[in-house]
Amino acid sequence: MKKIYLISGIAIIFGMIFALYPGWFRFLWGQQILLLPPITGILMVLVQDEDRSYRFLPKFIAGSFLTSFVFVFLWWTINYDHGDRFYILEALYTALFFFGLCIFGGLMGVVIRGITLLLKNHAKNKKK
Repeated sequence: MKKIYLISGIAIIFGMIFALYPGWFRFLWGQQILLLPPITGILMVLVQDEDRSYRFLPKFIAGSFLTSFVFVFLWWTINYDHGDRFYILEALYTALFFFGLCIFGGLMGVVIRGITLLLKNHAKNKKK
């Protein structure tokens, strides 16, 4: 679980850098913040040492939820809180969008993890 917290923290830090200083990053036409949640989801799945999906999905979903909502809360507080208006509903929609992107990335990670496990088992069976 420590690895997932580390990945979440790094993703939040990079997300804040991308959000606060978009002029520094010219790749992907400034939309690199949309690539961060899928990469985070993939890494959250790949760092776990489980071989069954039902064992690592709860940790992955909790990490995705934590990352998405903390990032959006910080982002909206810093960038969009001008005055006494904090639009909770819009922040919630944005957090759910990032949560969905992170889940999509995690599903890609599950596919990658499954392929590597199948190839590893095939190599073991081939040697026998």
